[in-house]
Amino acid sequence: MTAREFLMWSGYEGDFEVGLYLLGQYLGRGNFFVQYPDADVETEEGIPLETLPDEPANFQEFMDRHCED
Repeated sequence: MTAREFLMWSGYEGDFEVGLYLLGQYLGRGNFFVQYPDADVETEEGIPLETLPDEPANFQEFMDRHCED
């Protein structure tokens, strides 16, 4: 699943570039997805994020915490 697809799947409704930035921060990759929105979203171990049982809930929680600041 690409970063673009992950944002749609997770229910993200904000600014697209902000979402890509937040996804990069969430995965520890900085601005990577802003530059490459069609890159695969994987953990550091290469596991597709969409296959993890706690996703997209963990990403949504991360967004909620970040957006409260």
